[in-house]
Amino acid sequence: MVGYTLGGGLSPLLGRSHGYAADHVRWIEVVTADGETRSVTPDGEPDLFWSLLGGKGNFGVVTAIEFSAVKLDSFYGGGIWFRGEDMAEVLEVWRTWAPTLPDEATTSFAVQRLPQDDALPTPLRGAFVLHVRYSHTGENDEAEALLAPLRAAGTPVLDSVTRRPVPEIGAIHVDPIDPLPYVEAGFGLREFTADTLAALIDVTGPGSRCPLVTVEVRALGGALDRQPAIANAVPSRGLPFISFAFGVAAPPELPVMADYLDSYVASLAPWADEHNVVNFVAPATATAAEDVRRLYGDERYARLAGVKRRFDPDNLFRRNHNIRPAADPAAG
Repeated sequence: MVGYTLGGGLSPLLGRSHGYAADHVRWIEVVTADGETRSVTPDGEPDLFWSLLGGKGNFGVVTAIEFSAVKLDSFYGGGIWFRGEDMAEVLEVWRTWAPTLPDEATTSFAVQRLPQDDALPTPLRGAFVLHVRYSHTGENDEAEALLAPLRAAGTPVLDSVTRRPVPEIGAIHVDPIDPLPYVEAGFGLREFTADTLAALIDVTGPGSRCPLVTVEVRALGGALDRQPAIANAVPSRGLPFISFAFGVAAPPELPVMADYLDSYVASLAPWADEHNVVNFVAPATATAAEDVRRLYGDERYARLAGVKRRFDPDNLFRRNHNIRPAADPAAG
C-alpha cells in the first residue's frame, strides 16, 4: 500500500472519478536518512510532503500513512474476454469508445497468453485472449448502457461484468497474487490511434509469436488529470494512456522475454510519452539520471532534487528510480 501510494496509486475503480491515491493523503510518518522519525503534513513539512507523494522511495522509509476515505459500497465491473483473433475488431471499437466515457467509468485492455492453469476458468486455460476491463461507480442501468457498444464488438469467451461489493475490486484486472519470476516494461502513450493499434496488433496479435503473458493499455483522464487540493509530485497528469507489459518464465528464459519487451517498446515508441505513472516504470528502463529527469520534467525534478539535498544529501535511498541530491550552491 505504501509503495503504491508513493508512486501515485492508480486505481482501476476510483482513479478517473477521484484521482490518484496520493491525492487523498493527509499525513505521513517517515524515517529519513538521518534516522529521524518525522511527522509530515502539508503544513508542517510541505516540501517533503509534496516530494514523498510521487517521488516513490527517494526520501525515506514511510512507516504510516493517513488518508481521507471515499465512501463506496459497491460497483459495476469486471472483465470481458474475447478471442485473441478478434482483437483488431474489438480494439477498433475500444479506442474510440474509451475516450467518450464519463469520469465514473474506467477501462483498460490486456492482450493475454494465459497458462494452462486449473485456477483459471475453463475457457481461459492456455488461451490467447483479449481481456477488456471495465468498472463504473454509478447505477447498473447507466453502467450497462455505456458498456453496450463494447459488448457488441465481438462474441465474448467469458463475461464477468456485474454488480460487486468493493472488496471484489480484484475481479477487474484478475492479476496474479503469488510471486512470479517476471520481467516488465511500462511507458506513457500520448495517443492511441489507428496506427498505434496496427503496431500493437503487429507485435502482439495473431501470428506475432509474442511470448508475453500480458500486454495492457489503460485509459487515464478524468480526475487523474486534475490537480488535487494539496499539490504533490505525481508527474503523469494529462497523460491519456499508459501501457504495461510483462513476461513470465523460469529465470534462464527471462532474457527471451526481456528481448521481446524491447521489441514491444520499440514498436510503440512513435506514440510514447516521456511521462508515466511512476509505479509503471520498470527498474531496467529508468536507471539513468536523464531517464528519471525526463519522467518528472525539468521543473519538477529540480524541486525534488532540492528536497533530496535537504533530507538525503548522501543519496542513501538510491536503489530506486533515483533522484540525486542537487548540488549545494554554497559549495562554490
